[in-house]
Amino acid sequence: MNSNARKDTRITLLIEGYPRTGYQTYARLVGGSSGGLSIGRLHPDYVAQKYGLERSKRYWLSSQKGAGTISPKALGALVKALHSELRGRAGGTVLLDGLEYLLLFHDIGKMMGILQEIDGLLQQADVTMLVLLDPHTFEPRDLERLWEAYPKLTSEELLDDARAEQSIDINAIAGKECADL
Repeated sequence: MNSNARKDTRITLLIEGYPRTGYQTYARLVGGSSGGLSIGRLHPDYVAQKYGLERSKRYWLSSQKGAGTISPKALGALVKALHSELRGRAGGTVLLDGLEYLLLFHDIGKMMGILQEIDGLLQQADVTMLVLLDPHTFEPRDLERLWEAYPKLTSEELLDDARAEQSIDINAIAGKECADL
């Protein structure tokens, strides 16, 4: 994890290269649960079928009109959808794929402000957000701002962290059960 990034954020940049593994990593984290939420450039039906996320809520970043679609030009609609989806949640993980797409319509300053607003919503709901990011698709100065603001992990690091947390949870439960004997 990068040392300059804020420690109090609920957003993590999931660094991708080729092949892109972010959706696979996300699917491994949320499993078949109905609590998953993804927002991305890939069509929601494709995401459901390809990655086994049929039970997760999916939004599509697209200029097309329709239910479950968020225009990349309307950042307010993105925040509103997240606000609605996070209401009443306690924990979980959200996926955002398409930050570089959003930057086609908005400058980095505006995007950083929106990410900060989203981070506040995530903190209220105790939810984390993985933002898929291929460093080769960003301007160096924009990438530097993102690196300074948010921690970054690879898929392997994220899955290792998740396994370590599960191990700690299992050990804590096992220790409590042994103490009860």
